[in-house]
Amino acid sequence: MLRAHLLAIALLAGTLPGWAQEATPDHAGAVAEEAFVAPEQGGPRRWQVTARDGLELRDAPAGDAPVLATLAPGAILSNLGCAQSGGRIWCEVRPLRSRSGGYAAADGLRPAHGPDGTVPMGIDDSLRRAQEGDFDAGGTLPCAQIRGQPMAECSFAVARSGGGDATVVVTFANGFRRMLFFSHGEFIRGDATMSGTGRDTDWHRDGDRHIIRVDDQRYELPDTAIFGD
Repeated sequence: MLRAHLLAIALLAGTLPGWAQEATPDHAGAVAEEAFVAPEQGGPRRWQVTARDGLELRDAPAGDAPVLATLAPGAILSNLGCAQSGGRIWCEVRPLRSRSGGYAAADGLRPAHGPDGTVPMGIDDSLRRAQEGDFDAGGTLPCAQIRGQPMAECSFAVARSGGGDATVVVTFANGFRRMLFFSHGEFIRGDATMSGTGRDTDWHRDGDRHIIRVDDQRYELPDTAIFGD
């Protein structure tokens, strides 16, 4: 934990160029080995692929393991932890909007900057804060609870965790509540309720608004809810 804490200080001080600056594929190896720790240890929440020709996602931390996919340059990956294996650092990762992942070689990765320009470190605590009622902001948004219903008005409250990570709690007029989870500025899913699992979703941006469907419900959320004014 101490080493991870010191690394976080180094990041803020700008002493690790691979963390504090935009890395290029030619400088992918500039990230210090000690940087490759899980968010639970104070590491970055996400990686960005820096390999010029993409990076192979394998089903085990080994260069001869079967290839599951090729990750495109610039792809954003959730950091599930890294370890040495066969003389090389391998990171367990999951593409941002995917439910499955694998292992990628650390020399093709760097800590990912969020849409707000920060590198979010440590775990995303927005869900915990939302459950405790510790919110950063609130307001109203257009919503519809039933398929085909005209849009009405719901109240919402949001707990933010930096880097575009947030948990939004929406409350309908009849008291029905739903949590909406955002990562890297993108809508990921809703929580499971009597209405469904929260994973039957559609999402796109329309200007500065998030247009969201979760199961039968619809929501329109401004970007400022996720990032602030």
